[in-house]
Amino acid sequence: MADNLSRTNDSLYTKVKAGAALKTSQIQIGAFRIKSSGKETDVTKANTAQKIKVMFTISTNPIAEKGNHDIYMRVLDPAGNLIIGEGGSFNANGQDLQYTYKTAVEFNGEAKTFTLDWTNRNNFEIGTYSVILYADGYTMGRSSFNLR
Repeated sequence: MADNLSRTNDSLYTKVKAGAALKTSQIQIGAFRIKSSGKETDVTKANTAQKIKVMFTISTNPIAEKGNHDIYMRVLDPAGNLIIGEGGSFNANGQDLQYTYKTAVEFNGEAKTFTLDWTNRNNFEIGTYSVILYADGYTMGRSSFNLR
């Protein structure tokens, strides 16, 4: 009896934790070149791109913990390889993963839009890149962008 209750309690805890995780309703990604003046201009070619801006909206979630949440971003190159940025790892979906970029955002339960800026230390290649965002041990959302 106690064993069944314990299993049921663990199952419910896992479901609540998954439900409390942050999710994105949309992700938009743009590639930019930084001029010597510091001004940024959007570009579509790999040889001129230096950074990406990832704009995403976190969906309303009244059961999510209010306060700071670590956001992990993984950027995969056109061959599917992770672009290592800061170095470091985190756990999501039961796996230890390396990330490209990490930051923290303040979330109060209401839908809110955030922007992440990430500068690539290497040159971008021609092709389609994938961006995956994680928070609270789960995948928040994913999107891709193409450079010619």
